Amino acid sequence: MIRYLAACLLVLFGSAEALASQVTFATWNLGWHMDQETVQQWISECSKNYVEDPPTGKFKPSQEAGFKQGWDIDAFKIEGWDVSRLPVCNVYFAGGTVRVSLDAYRKRQEQITHFISGSVPADIIAFQEVSGEQSVREVLPNGGSDFDFCPITGYKVQRLVIAWKKTLGEKVSCAIEDALSLPTNPEDKRPRPGLAVTLKVDGKLLRIMNVHLKSSCVSPFDGGNLEGTGKDCMILQQQIDPLESWIERAAAEGAKIVLLGDFNRNLWHELRDQRPARTDATGTSSPRPAGVLSRSLIEEVADGQPADANLRILNEHCQINDAGQSLCTEAEIRDLTTPETQLLASENYLGCRNPVGLDHILVGPGINSDGPAEHLSIGNLGSTRAGTPNGKDQVLAISDHCPMIARLTF
Repeated sequence: MIRYLAACLLVLFGSAEALASQVTFATWNLGWHMDQETVQQWISECSKNYVEDPPTGKFKPSQEAGFKQGWDIDAFKIEGWDVSRLPVCNVYFAGGTVRVSLDAYRKRQEQITHFISGSVPADIIAFQEVSGEQSVREVLPNGGSDFDFCPITGYKVQRLVIAWKKTLGEKVSCAIEDALSLPTNPEDKRPRPGLAVTLKVDGKLLRIMNVHLKSSCVSPFDGGNLEGTGKDCMILQQQIDPLESWIERAAAEGAKIVLLGDFNRNLWHELRDQRPARTDATGTSSPRPAGVLSRSLIEEVADGQPADANLRILNEHCQINDAGQSLCTEAEIRDLTTPETQLLASENYLGCRNPVGLDHILVGPGINSDGPAEHLSIGNLGSTRAGTPNGKDQVLAISDHCPMIARLTF
């Protein structure tokens, strides 16, 4: 009788390992986000006086007449400015660079914490443009005590961190994917690395890659041609092969794959570009011949070969009114006009300056989505106000991106 009951239960419910696991993912670029200690150093350095050395065009700290504060200078022109330690000074803008106060930054951190707690019910969050693990801990509910972390250390200050709830599963590995940073390139042509974590969830391997790819080569519809000669597009072109290599390696051993983050590329526009994906018109499922360039990042990395690594991009939806959703749909088909983008970025719509087209979530075989990926509105939290000098009315945007969230089963 016991064996009979056990057999019936097995038929009805399957084995424990066969049951689907449900995990909610989010990706969010927090826009030069820093921890409190780094913020204090940053404000101090940006508030210093600098004077230009005409022969070199560089600025040096000085108490001489004719100085400028760091807030008013391109940080890359300040002698000795270390972008592996501190962001540039003109992160926040409201009719000019905002001279950030520590109180306003603390208020921004509190707003991010409240927003995550109330609007981002995710088990796994992939962050971009953060200074490190501590900066993420400071904005997660309960100081991040319910999360484990996989962070990037070193590199430039726009780093990646993956955070997941401790109750979700066991960490198998956490690795910086240096190949995506193109280490053989000169320093000024090196983009950010990737960040990969492998978790064991309900006995199943889940491999996640968080990316922040090269910027300023957004769409073939606005002149961002991957096969072009522009510096940024040439760098993004170079990131295709290491990204595809990780995907194919990650699919080994039956692992499930999620690739997400800020791609700085409108993948929907690539899919709607009628030109061949490669400059020699060969199919993307075969190795790319030497000298042949790609026009489509997504068609290279999601080429169906091998089958276990065949990624698909999740459909995207905007959690706003019908007019806003219509604009989100249009943005996948064509370049929005400036007024359309401004409307979608306004506080009654998505609220973030980069509302759609950059952030995506891709999943591999065996992963299903409970509905589309959602662009979450941050409303008026995406606005910056300079306020009065040293006043309490200064307000800093929590980000220039909106978070994206997806509920997945595997």
